[in-house]
Amino acid sequence: MTRSPRIATVGLTSWDTLLATPGYPAVGGYEVIEEIASLPGGTTSNTALALAKLGARVSFAGMVGDDELGEQLRVALEAAGIDLRWLMVRKGEPTDTCYIVVSQEPPDRTIYWRKGAKIIKGDPLDVPAVFGHDLVVLDFDDPPLLRFLTDLPAHTLPATRLLGTLVYMAEFTDPDRFDVMLRFDALVGNEREMRELTGASDLDGTIERLRNGMVGANLRAAAISRGRFGGTIITRTERWDLPAYPVTVVDPTGAGDAFSAGIAWGMARRLPWDRTLQLANALGALATRRLGAQASLPDWCEIAELTGVPEAEWRE
Repeated sequence: MTRSPRIATVGLTSWDTLLATPGYPAVGGYEVIEEIASLPGGTTSNTALALAKLGARVSFAGMVGDDELGEQLRVALEAAGIDLRWLMVRKGEPTDTCYIVVSQEPPDRTIYWRKGAKIIKGDPLDVPAVFGHDLVVLDFDDPPLLRFLTDLPAHTLPATRLLGTLVYMAEFTDPDRFDVMLRFDALVGNEREMRELTGASDLDGTIERLRNGMVGANLRAAAISRGRFGGTIITRTERWDLPAYPVTVVDPTGAGDAFSAGIAWGMARRLPWDRTLQLANALGALATRRLGAQASLPDWCEIAELTGVPEAEWRE
């Protein structure tokens, strides 16, 4: 069997408290809470865990606070077999936490973020070791660290392949943020994030701006999660659109992170883009079946059942 891909993830982990409700109340009103769950979360660690469940050899670089929640996150990630040599502890700061209202109608979630310890430029990080993986996923909200890490491969580590997520990066206010994004080998985000990054008003305009930016740049592909409409991947000259897989949605929290894991697996294994998109769509759909971002991340048996594609074909 082909060796498991080695994937480094750099970014954020947090502890989630989820409140499941039938719907959102009117302003000044109330709604009944039907279920409460307190679980590990965080965009980057969600992606890392999804990849680990697929059999990737995953490293996570990030920061937690010196509190009980930080230790619980460490234990959960270690139990998944994730390499935590670069998970650091910020003394005197709390661990990042999110409070998430999950609605049945409409099926959506609203996140209230209490920012805590996070990785920033200046934190000790063994860059050559991290960048020695088959793929590096960057997913954090510190612009100076983003500039530093995306500038390195062109000068010192040209073999490094970078996947950038737009969860935080699309909201950076730097005037040249789009040019910085062009340093990645591929980008992944939802349609709203891609529009914010490019300044386009619709999907076609977003794709045109991305393709124009690819000329003479490092960026080779962009993967766009489109929710119930499925997903899209574009290169300079090609485009793939695939519909969403039908599942009963309980909680969409973390679906985009699972979609990103599918793109990361496909890039690390150098799968064709259409097959990579198929996997990303499956991961994103299956991640919504239970309350919590990590509660229903699938294994290969579940992916094979949904897609009809045997596990061996994803590993070729």
